[in-house]
Amino acid sequence: MRVAIIGAGVSGLACANELERHGIAPDVFEDRWRCGELFPHVGVLLQIMHRPVKDLVQDLQENYDIHIKPLGKLKKITMYAPKTSGTVYGDLGHLIKLGQSEDSITGQLLGRLKKTVINYNCRADFLQLARAYDYVVVASGNQQAARVLGCWEDLNKSWVMGAVVLGSFDPAAMMMWVNTGYARNGYAYLTPFDQNSASLVLVVTDVARDEIYSYWEKFWRVEKLSYKVAELWDLEHVAGFVYPHQVDNIILAGNAGGFLESFLGFGHVKALRSGVYAARSIAGGGKYEESIEQLQENIRVSSTLRKQLDRLKNEDYDHLVAFLTTPGIKQLFYNTNLDMFKLMGKMLDMIKK
Repeated sequence: MRVAIIGAGVSGLACANELERHGIAPDVFEDRWRCGELFPHVGVLLQIMHRPVKDLVQDLQENYDIHIKPLGKLKKITMYAPKTSGTVYGDLGHLIKLGQSEDSITGQLLGRLKKTVINYNCRADFLQLARAYDYVVVASGNQQAARVLGCWEDLNKSWVMGAVVLGSFDPAAMMMWVNTGYARNGYAYLTPFDQNSASLVLVVTDVARDEIYSYWEKFWRVEKLSYKVAELWDLEHVAGFVYPHQVDNIILAGNAGGFLESFLGFGHVKALRSGVYAARSIAGGGKYEESIEQLQENIRVSSTLRKQLDRLKNEDYDHLVAFLTTPGIKQLFYNTNLDMFKLMGKMLDMIKK
């Protein structure tokens, strides 16, 4: 069987890894000169977003044969609203390295592949490949293929500005900020690489690229940040709803399949799982659409939460942070295994009323 994968990101490489397990060596087409996201940063696998799974790294290994070594466990999150702040502690998830280094997620996935051929600096046409291969998995990280196929519906757009910053950091701690003055209804977060460097990211909703730097400057000014910037980057996040995810022999996975959730914009677990599900449907002859039903449901809930957040003002964010970090409430949210992802939607409705 001949299988082509467009994109050597986390979803494409997860798909290739699973295909190899079934004796299929795919051809991967990557339009850059190496695998991975262009900019080094630190992502988060938040346990609260993937319940009832208790340990996401263990679950990926045992159920998806995805073996990754995270930077470490996330034990602390401090949240800042304009007039309120609070901290939660516990087994909150894992910090993961993203980018093009060997110890990034893509670098680790690439190191496990044995027979897959990766064609770098190759911008492939998925329609042409569909005529030459039995299956084409589009894991390109963008919505272009889904738009051409008529499967894409925009949910929201954000511009993201990030930096590698130098300073003194707790390697097990994350900081988050919400303030409509510099993020609109987006947010900012800091996640450490180690004790001396961290990833600082600002996500601003519904702005153009030429506006993002002014929001970035205001963020630093309002929050009185004094880190040293070692590297600066920006990119656009486009979240969308995709259906169907398979058209003839073309399968959409990862961000190309709409698996970038629009609530917080974290989509790495869904990208990995969708890549594996795509491979399993190819190798086993199953229905891809059925295998991703739970992922799709999570996207729907995420979209609902995002719409509710888009209505909030700064005073609402103050109430939300105070509520989430209230003793008793925060233990319920962060130190149980309840599906708080759905309950948060109801909570936001209560706050708005």
